[in-house]
Amino acid sequence: MSVSTNHSQSAKDISKRTYRHWTTLEDRKLLELRNSGMKFRHIATQLSRTAISVEKRYRKISKSD
Repeated sequence: MSVSTNHSQSAKDISKRTYRHWTTLEDRKLLELRNSGMKFRHIATQLSRTAISVEKRYRKISKSD
């Protein structure tokens, strides 16, 4: 393996995302913001998450209410 290939592999490893579990506080904040009419993408910014993860979480927790 050349040095440049090894370097690019390291960059890939660094950029991998890891799953962060949702906390009860984040769930409450998500429900509060969504119920006030805020869009998923704006909620995602506030919670430092992606819009798709926010939308999926909202659908999951709103089913159980």
